[in-house]
Amino acid sequence: MFDARHPESAHPPGERTPHIASLVPIKVPPAVLGKVGESFAAASSALQRSLGALAPLAPAARTVLDDALAELARLERFGVQIQELARVLGGDAPLARERIDLAQAARQALADWAQAAQRHGTSLRGPGGPLALEVNGAALAQLLDLALEYALRIGTSIEVGADLQGMPALPMLTLRVQRAKAAPGAPGDDDVDELHWLLFVQLARALDLAPRRVAIGEVVTLMLGFPNVDGMTPDRAPTPSLLPRTELAVGRHVLLLEPPDLTRVRAHRLLREAGTQVDAVRTIEEARIAVRDGPPDAVVTGIAVGNARCAALLDEIRSAQPRLRVIELVDDPDAFAFSAPGSASPARVGRSELERTLLRALSQELDAAWPKV
Repeated sequence: MFDARHPESAHPPGERTPHIASLVPIKVPPAVLGKVGESFAAASSALQRSLGALAPLAPAARTVLDDALAELARLERFGVQIQELARVLGGDAPLARERIDLAQAARQALADWAQAAQRHGTSLRGPGGPLALEVNGAALAQLLDLALEYALRIGTSIEVGADLQGMPALPMLTLRVQRAKAAPGAPGDDDVDELHWLLFVQLARALDLAPRRVAIGEVVTLMLGFPNVDGMTPDRAPTPSLLPRTELAVGRHVLLLEPPDLTRVRAHRLLREAGTQVDAVRTIEEARIAVRDGPPDAVVTGIAVGNARCAALLDEIRSAQPRLRVIELVDDPDAFAFSAPGSASPARVGRSELERTLLRALSQELDAAWPKV
């Protein structure tokens, strides 16, 4: 701000210049999120009781009141969902795994939402089966609720699938949603009930699952991969005891940006088992969402750093994390190079040799950024 008293200074005496660290997003403790959900649910419940006690109304007014009570009931349930999510994120909820038929769990969730779908005029179609996997049952039920509520609010038909996909074949839950044609001036794809999708993503990542959403025309497909299912990892995958777990790598935050599903699943497993905190995303848009909670210490990217949008993303991350290290994934099987000191060139490893080279490259890059004293 210009001050006529100090025409030569952009910042008058006493005014502090913002430090770049002040621009880093601050994480909200899960307990705060839980309190928000609790207050939300309690207020909605109290308002329902008050409105429900009104004297008999005329039919037209009664219809309006019934619609309001239904919406309040939905908001109360949403407040409860937020509390449940907060307990998972805060580590307060037991996450013991059990063997569950994913297809059967999806069919049960569809049955629970059948009446709501009928009111919306939305058709539902469930998966075949069976498809058994190890997962926390309560968390899976919450994920299905969030996904179906999101799908019901944007679509006219929902087809749920549960099968093995990819190489190696891993369980995948899919929701194919046929969107209603938007009226002129209606919200766009990014504005329609986005909060349910964001909560779905947060919960999925807390469970080490891989959420993804693809919109093509009027069809939106939600996908939830289960990359850490016992007995379904590649035979050539090294055991955790054989992976390099340097003191610097353990606990470091890594952003994995890789469009191909197979490579992303492989790299995610390697990074997680090596002790890093990893966010695995497919697109630059998803990467921007992932870094809102704080900048990573390293980025592993399958999108070339010479790509303008990827370069802009890396520059934004570096503004909050000057020590950022970057590893580029390429299709050259012989590629294995560390970043040069003082150079903007990234380290490079080949996709086909991830098990052999990725963690070695990451350890070297982190050691260079945070040298041992």
